[in-house]
Amino acid sequence: MKKALGRTLAAAYTWVVWVWQSSFRWFPKRKRKVNARVISIGNITWGGTGKTPLVIKAAQVFMEQGKKVAVLTRGYGRDEVKELRTKLPGVPVIVGRDRVRSATEAITKHGAEVLLLDDGFQHLRLARDLDVVTLNAAEPFGPGGLIPMGTLREPLENLARADLFILTKCDIGSKNVHWIRQKLNSIKPNALIFEAVHKPVALRDPLRKRTTSLQDLRGRRVAALSGIGDPYSFEKTVEMLGAEVVFAARYEDHHLFNESEVLSFVRKAVNMGVKEAVTTDKDYIRLEAMLSKSAHKELSAFTFWA
Repeated sequence: MKKALGRTLAAAYTWVVWVWQSSFRWFPKRKRKVNARVISIGNITWGGTGKTPLVIKAAQVFMEQGKKVAVLTRGYGRDEVKELRTKLPGVPVIVGRDRVRSATEAITKHGAEVLLLDDGFQHLRLARDLDVVTLNAAEPFGPGGLIPMGTLREPLENLARADLFILTKCDIGSKNVHWIRQKLNSIKPNALIFEAVHKPVALRDPLRKRTTSLQDLRGRRVAALSGIGDPYSFEKTVEMLGAEVVFAARYEDHHLFNESEVLSFVRKAVNMGVKEAVTTDKDYIRLEAMLSKSAHKELSAFTFWA
């Protein structure tokens, strides 16, 4: 019964997506062109593809070239917005559902020459000069097919709209790269495809304002805490750095941690002989305020590396 309902909802969702996207082909004037270069960096699945780090890197490259850059984001998670603003000081990060309005603000108020459209593949109203799609090489098309059965936001054949593809986390999903390339080329012949890896550069304890080398993880027994789209790749990265992940707590993407959850996590870790945890930058943004204000001795005695 649940599967039948899921298939029905997925079919309805597919129809809505088709009508919405077709309306831009039938009425091309619906697309708005602005007086700046627009680069969309998006994906075809819900989360876990590494598009935010790519947006940050692209912005830094354009800034080094002397370009005035702005980032336009829908702002699904406060963590991503804060991460963008923290890592891109001086770059306007404009949050809003109406990307055309955000683009106009970036140009008129900030003189932006390059607009980076964060998570923009499905936002067709704002015309773009380049459509970049990121795919997680470890799980490129997600499990289960289209929403709500799976994590696909639109049918795979719609990837033909993209100008180039970036396969992320290729070190973890290396065995999949060949067939992903074949699939993409079947959808878009001679597709422009690049391969990338997520490479950590340091280990930080933000609460105590200290940083250590990644080499210091080697041989340590740690717990992993995350609320991201692809926890598997994060945990695999920790293991590849030489740590033993004794246990992992996984929450939904953008999960807002509360003190009870974190205390339970810490107590379980301590009971297993673990005194420190590794989390992601994105997760620590949501953990920082609660950890810094907590009066619990158990939390203050525990270390959260990010």
